[in-house]
Amino acid sequence: MLKGSLPEVFLDTDVAFDILSKRKPHFEHSVRILEMAASDKIALLISESSLTNLIYLSFDIYKLESADKKLLDFISTCSIISGGKSVMIEAISSLFKDKEDALQYYTALNHGADYFITRIITDYKHQSTRLPVLTPKQFISQL
Repeated sequence: MLKGSLPEVFLDTDVAFDILSKRKPHFEHSVRILEMAASDKIALLISESSLTNLIYLSFDIYKLESADKKLLDFISTCSIISGGKSVMIEAISSLFKDKEDALQYYTALNHGADYFITRIITDYKHQSTRLPVLTPKQFISQL
């Protein structure tokens, strides 16, 4: 993070879906991160592949009411980042058991995000010291 710039916070798919679906008990802490982004306290990042998952979950699996509006509102608060081929290769070659988690993590890491926010931090035991992995509750209490 450059001095004077906003911390860049990457949201994993699970946290983003907690916000969109108002999934309890996780919504309370997760939505506070979105509120921080809306009030220009942080810069919120999400990957293109997470958005693909969110579209699928919102429209096809859970059939969220007003899914289109919720997704458009959510997207307006985020910067969308992509990993590209090199990140795909890095994720597939990594020690991560769940390669989709690896893809999210390495997308954020290679972008230079300051924080990686997920609900299931145990999936990220192969994290780099350059990108801390926190739950929404941990992140909020740390700021």
